[in-house]
Amino acid sequence: MKIYKMKIYLAGPCDSENRTLMNKIADFLTEQSVDVYCPWKLKIENAWDMPQEEWARKVFDADVKAMNECDGAIMISFGRISSAGTNWENGYMYAMKKPVHILQIGKEKTSLMTYCGCSTFCYVKDSTELFSELSWIVDHFGIEYHWECETILT
Repeated sequence: MKIYKMKIYLAGPCDSENRTLMNKIADFLTEQSVDVYCPWKLKIENAWDMPQEEWARKVFDADVKAMNECDGAIMISFGRISSAGTNWENGYMYAMKKPVHILQIGKEKTSLMTYCGCSTFCYVKDSTELFSELSWIVDHFGIEYHWECETILT
């Protein structure tokens, strides 16, 4: 009998400053027997030989395909000002009616669109708390809960 492996789309800031953290999160989820799609790890064959618009379309199409095929998403946020890609992915997953679990590092104000457009929203103060919450989310994927937070109109 084949055991189903949950498929999660992991979104969040993946610039050089945050890449190490995002990779640690991906590794942690993999250790929890989760099949993790990381947009920043996508490799497009012959990318350097393509016009930017063609490359961008291939990345976009691959990410949308991954979101369509996943069971839901885990998104890492640092508050209202997060990456445009992460915000778009949140909205897309919401429209697909798939669970979106947002872990916000720090207690910055949060966009009401982000807060209301997810299944789970919680603040974490550091990596210890982050990985504890990730474990809970994996064990209870799809269950809704929201911490109270300070939202702003956006």
